[in-house]
Amino acid sequence: MIPHEFFQAHRLFQYDYVYVDAFFLVAWIAFLLYKREYSALLVGACIAPIIYLIDAQIWWNASAGPYYPTGTHIREYAIGGISLTRPLGESWWPKFGADFMMTISYAMYTFPWLVIVFRNLREGKLLSSSTYTYTLIWLTFWMLIPPLTLTFSINDSEVHAVRYMDTQFRFWIANLVVGYGLLLIIYRKRLSIALSVIGIGFVGAVIMELPLYLFGIRPTGILFILFEGFFLLNQGVPYVFLVTDKVIPKLSSWIAAQY
Repeated sequence: MIPHEFFQAHRLFQYDYVYVDAFFLVAWIAFLLYKREYSALLVGACIAPIIYLIDAQIWWNASAGPYYPTGTHIREYAIGGISLTRPLGESWWPKFGADFMMTISYAMYTFPWLVIVFRNLREGKLLSSSTYTYTLIWLTFWMLIPPLTLTFSINDSEVHAVRYMDTQFRFWIANLVVGYGLLLIIYRKRLSIALSVIGIGFVGAVIMELPLYLFGIRPTGILFILFEGFFLLNQGVPYVFLVTDKVIPKLSSWIAAQY
């Protein structure tokens, strides 16, 4: 029932993308520090290693499943036209740079933004200037990266990254159902909260996917972008909201009571 291409997420980009993305990441973190968004940055810093571990280590070493040739893994790379092998050898650093951009950098953009937008949601200010400002800055940065990559010739080696998600899709479905099931139960008297969280997760995923689609980095159709928008970030969004709305406030109150 689901098109097979939905299980194959490709990226084609010049290695320059890693460097330009890092420049804007520094600017993004500097802006958040200027705004004293320390807790938002802390959440991003805590989640980033988890995403790196899953994508760059677990998926890199896990089989793509029976639908692919023997030796194919969930995450595959070709850099400069050469498919990366296991063990990596001298390819470790180039792979790490691409992994950093797609996992750690992604987390440091996305999850601080989520924390800030969730705070505005809890305070009844979801559509405030604060939400629009942080969203616009993040989107602008990511829309600038692809054309600047083509402008500056730092390292024009082509990177082809792909993840074959056939074996993971059932987990995605289960994770989504459990996460939003918990959210609907806990906020059953405030269903608008749960619906808003779903929408925020969708917007966050589209911000990531839209520049990739528009500049041909994600060679696919609009239906795949919508599919990723619903499933990708929403894997973790309900849990992040529950932690920021329920766990952290109670933990902070408990710590304050001890002192």
